[in-house]
Amino acid sequence: MKLMTLNTHSLSECDEKNKLQTIANFILNYDVDVICLQEVNQSMTAKSVSTDRSYVGRDIIKEDNYALGLSRLLGDQYDWNYIPVKVGYDKFDEGVAIFSKYPIVNSENTLLTQTNDYTFWKKRNSLGVEIVKENTHFWVYTAHLGWWNDDEEPFINQWHKLNVVANKEVPVYLAGDFNAPDIIPNQSYEIIKEDGWFDTRDLADDVQGRFTAQGKIDGWDEAVDGMRIDYIWCNKKEHVKSHHVVFDGTHEDVVSDHFGLFMEDSL
Repeated sequence: MKLMTLNTHSLSECDEKNKLQTIANFILNYDVDVICLQEVNQSMTAKSVSTDRSYVGRDIIKEDNYALGLSRLLGDQYDWNYIPVKVGYDKFDEGVAIFSKYPIVNSENTLLTQTNDYTFWKKRNSLGVEIVKENTHFWVYTAHLGWWNDDEEPFINQWHKLNVVANKEVPVYLAGDFNAPDIIPNQSYEIIKEDGWFDTRDLADDVQGRFTAQGKIDGWDEAVDGMRIDYIWCNKKEHVKSHHVVFDGTHEDVVSDHFGLFMEDSL
């Protein structure tokens, strides 16, 4: 199974159309099975549109929805779901999305924060989907979590809720922006591992790249040479063939303020 995750920083990038096409080309060229996206935006003032059967969600989709645009470039051949999570930059419905080449048979939208105020920028939700591949059921969750030292909505509370909802007997993958640098001891990254999740990078035979963000990005006040804050986790120790950083200027052009991850395992 080939899984990709990317914080898209969508509708906020220059040359947005070409960058979206770059993402679509990568998905098609590498025959990616599942795609997890964060910061998936649509303009709050945009016109609502109807969607075809590939959209399995219930939320209103606007005409400039980033996931809708990607679905069209992919030929509407992927099942996909999108949930708006909060107001972004005072003008967007900001959310997360998951695409699957295989049928999505169930979805979960879970509030991870104490606040349920849609206008509060620290609100967080996870999207989980149950996928069936050749009679094998598995779940994929995506989320954009907060920071460890946030006094109002700390990472640890959000993680506890995600960890509970993702606790299933079947294979489960967590993919997204965890805002969890792996070099800081006794914080987010180590907590996730202590709770029994496996970093697919650690399991991979072929590893290319490390950092998923460079320079100054939203939520991190100081520019840095590089941080690893985006991950693909799994609940079972499995054979991971490869784990690559992509859209980093070396493996595909940069398309966001984050780089993407592309993982292939034996599922």
